[in-house]
Amino acid sequence: MRHVQSPLLTTLYQRTEGGFDATQITREPERREREASLTIESSLFLAGTDAGLSDGMIMELAGIFGGVIDFALDPRVGDTIHVIYEELMLDGRRFGDGPILATSFTNRGETFEAYRYTDLEGDTSYYNESGVSMRKAFLRAPLDFTRVSSNFNPNRLHPIYKTERPHRGTDYAAPRGTPVYAAGDGRVIEAGYTRPNGNYIFIQHGEQFVTHYLHLHRLKVKKGSKVKQGQVIGTVGSTGAATGPHLHYEFLVNGVHRNPRTVHKILPKARSLPEAEIPRYLASIRQPTQQLAGLRNAQHLAQAE
Repeated sequence: MRHVQSPLLTTLYQRTEGGFDATQITREPERREREASLTIESSLFLAGTDAGLSDGMIMELAGIFGGVIDFALDPRVGDTIHVIYEELMLDGRRFGDGPILATSFTNRGETFEAYRYTDLEGDTSYYNESGVSMRKAFLRAPLDFTRVSSNFNPNRLHPIYKTERPHRGTDYAAPRGTPVYAAGDGRVIEAGYTRPNGNYIFIQHGEQFVTHYLHLHRLKVKKGSKVKQGQVIGTVGSTGAATGPHLHYEFLVNGVHRNPRTVHKILPKARSLPEAEIPRYLASIRQPTQQLAGLRNAQHLAQAE
């Protein structure tokens, strides 16, 4: 008897004199390297879908560049993305996504590159062309959606109270239920409800930094919880003094509110590979560097024509 548990795993049961023997039959999908080029005309998701990328791979791209790009505000029409990735094939058909091997994002004329690399200790991550980790201390935006409705403004007129109140953060308008991420590793120091803030979460990151997440629909963590960067801590809502569903996000440095859009300039630098490992890393990315350059040149030529 065959028990097909998945396309990659089958258990074969065979009767013997003493009962039954079970044998597992496993299969490995074939890995094929693919390339894709995207030009943003309206959004990253539509550009990725038009290029044939899955939703999961588009989210992975957003995760790789999440420390250098705020996907709610930074992308502009005409920005380009190039991706080298693996596709998993089974019996001649697409089975699933493999990892992104290398990618570049040109935003407002500035190009960011990321390369997948497994270091000498066996840890796999993404690094730029100089061996600096793409994983920054904080995400540029704590969610992936859709537009910024109100930027940091110390003298704005409050939409509900009709008085001039400091707006010490950034509002990300997004549908109710949109996941909200922890911007960095830390510990939840407050989680609850107040009339102005609605459902809220405050996270302490080390000694200097605190992030605030206000007007949430649901809370996914409790006071005292440890959180990791990118972990879902709640969902977008309109609780408290809010005119519609959005996330109000604040960033404090030593107790002082800073503009979340520009505070990254003073944040700790990302980890770099050990100097002794840089030659090995540069040798490993030589070919994908040339491939990405070729994709960018081909796109420039196509646009010129």
